[in-house]
Amino acid sequence: MASTLAVTDRETLKPLEAVLRRLSESSGFPTLSTTISDVNRVVSSDSHSAQQITQVILRDVSLTTKLLQLVNSAVYGQFHGRIRTISRAVLILGCEAIRNATMTLMMLEFSKGRPQERSVQDELVGAFFAGVLSKALCARLGMPNAEEAVICTMCQNLGKLLVTFFLYEESRKVQALVEQGIAEEQAAEQVLGISYRNLGVGVARHWNFPDRLVEGMQRITARDMTPPTSDSDNLRLAANLANDLYFTALRSSQEDKTAALEALSKRYSAAIKLDTKDLIAAVDQALKEVADCSTTVNLPIAGSSALHAVRVWTGGAVDEEEPEAGLALAADPLMRDVAALDALENANEASTGAQHIISAGIRDVTEALTSDFALNDVLRMVLETMHRGFGFSRTMIYIRDTRLNTMRARFGFGAEIDRLIPRCDFPLAFAPDVFHVALEKGVDIVIEDAHADHITRRIPDWFRQGINAKSFLLLPVPIRGTAIGMLYADSERGAIKLSAEQLGSLRTLRSQVVLAFKHGAASGRL
Repeated sequence: MASTLAVTDRETLKPLEAVLRRLSESSGFPTLSTTISDVNRVVSSDSHSAQQITQVILRDVSLTTKLLQLVNSAVYGQFHGRIRTISRAVLILGCEAIRNATMTLMMLEFSKGRPQERSVQDELVGAFFAGVLSKALCARLGMPNAEEAVICTMCQNLGKLLVTFFLYEESRKVQALVEQGIAEEQAAEQVLGISYRNLGVGVARHWNFPDRLVEGMQRITARDMTPPTSDSDNLRLAANLANDLYFTALRSSQEDKTAALEALSKRYSAAIKLDTKDLIAAVDQALKEVADCSTTVNLPIAGSSALHAVRVWTGGAVDEEEPEAGLALAADPLMRDVAALDALENANEASTGAQHIISAGIRDVTEALTSDFALNDVLRMVLETMHRGFGFSRTMIYIRDTRLNTMRARFGFGAEIDRLIPRCDFPLAFAPDVFHVALEKGVDIVIEDAHADHITRRIPDWFRQGINAKSFLLLPVPIRGTAIGMLYADSERGAIKLSAEQLGSLRTLRSQVVLAFKHGAASGRL
């Protein structure tokens, strides 16, 4: 299968930059863009690590919660709620699987909070359904990288989705030209200066998509219809077939279904062999999977005219609450959907309260300690649990460097952590400051106000010049009477005040770190 990877040339560069500037001024797009771009950058780096991708995801509290819900849902059914921290999710599923799940969730956030949300949400539902359909087709074709096929399928219409959700007035102008008989890509170029297709490819590159995903987004022409010979070819084939099958189901009548499927099967026959029964089975499977995971990804499918039409096309039951035409939704059912989603979100927020996060994190660490664990994996889970469960601004672990006779910050989570870690080391030779007191005396210290007159002289210069947090805590990690490390956390939002229960949880986490170090020393893995 020949590759037709589009190269952004000078003619499309200026209009692309102009649209990107417009998008960057739209509410919600900068956060979406930054997160997807950073996740792709980390995963594509030769030196990418679980620490880096976890750090990117933890910046977004909502994304963190939804990602944990997704990896414990029917989509990843084998885990049954047993993944409770992002660190463990990355450890079990791998960076690329987490990248794919994160991008799917971020893209499903396109419509949230937009004034035209209800009227254009079907575009997003349809894109997601087509993505899930590509996964079902990959299973039948024996193709690898099914999760990446989901991304490529959804992103084939990325340019149109972005304009629809973030530049709605322009999308209406494009649609008006289409209704006059102008081809959609040509209409988009007239309005935006760039076609939807080139915009999608340009944004994908802006988001640091790897080349194989950008190639997977490309359209297939009749001359390209040859057996796939690479991962990129597989992705491109799955994405095109899924979208074509979705639009076949959406636009052909039930009476014309057999003929439409035969035509589709014939069109792809030079590249793959799938009969009409396989295609229908894939659609049925995708409908079921979308229904199963819609609550998890917070996607209201009950009022989707697109899915309603696909269900009718397959011979499924007509939804009682949906109008037969599927276009003009009644107000009451829609409001019931919105109310149900609000109730679900409130329930989720309650269930993922601070103590729940802490308890779940402790269970994750406990399970890791009973398996063949790596020390850094356990330390990451502990720091993440502290970071999320207590709402700290930053969490870090210091580890004794006997060679240099210093205490050095190894890694952590939170604001500007990558910049601060190299600045956080100090000599072990005793000095009358709170860090050395905690280490020498083996005492836990909470500083509510590091700027208070009676505390200032106990704060070392290296800390003031580096982090200079107003409130922080220190938990030394002792083994046989010597602190081999120290857990650190701080707050920029106010003084750290801990209840007895919270302090007990922190000490439990510290005890788990001690166990991890002991096991690591015993096995020679330190």
